Amino acid sequence: MVAKKENTPAPGTRERLLEAAIDVFGRHGFDSATTRMIAKEAKVNIAAIPYYFGGKGGLYQAVIDYIVDQIKKEAGELLEQIGRATFTGDTGRHQARELIQAVLERFINFIAGSEQGPRVSRIILREQMFPSPAYDTIFEGFLKPVLNALSILIMAASGESDPRQATFRAMTLMGQVLIFRVARETIVRGLDLEGYSPEELEEIRRVVVANALAITAMPSK
Repeated sequence: MVAKKENTPAPGTRERLLEAAIDVFGRHGFDSATTRMIAKEAKVNIAAIPYYFGGKGGLYQAVIDYIVDQIKKEAGELLEQIGRATFTGDTGRHQARELIQAVLERFINFIAGSEQGPRVSRIILREQMFPSPAYDTIFEGFLKPVLNALSILIMAASGESDPRQATFRAMTLMGQVLIFRVARETIVRGLDLEGYSPEELEEIRRVVVANALAITAMPSK
């Protein structure tokens, strides 16, 4: 039996560092977060960070990759379905509207209703305000595919013929979902909510979907 090297991190260390880094980078941003803070949060030796990730920059990129992978797991199958679909006639219009509803509901469930939503949203929002080279991974990894899918659906559902206008409208649909994370405290206090209970999430879904279906009812002028 080969003896374990003393400087080899224990199993699960890499995963613990990723989980801790999501929280620390989300709260403090890349510049203010330190490897010492992350190692302390993960309860591991600080030497594990260069061992697995090469340093803070490598760990941050690994966090971004992890976030993108998690969101792909949530929406990847649905986006593939949209990419394969052919929308023709009234049947295609009806199918497109149903898929718009499905995309938005999946987005709402993740952003506002899941445990991971608040954690990953902090990092994504920081990247929106102060984009780093890692933002390309976020945009290409899931934001661009979601925007493209919604634009296709909007054109099929509404008869919009201008891809640029369809993309503008897709962005407004995404914004309607993101507001429930970005402005959570205002929404909770303004509507006297508990903080997105299952019943409140259902109410959010109904409002967002109703707005989306109204937006896609006819082409823009």
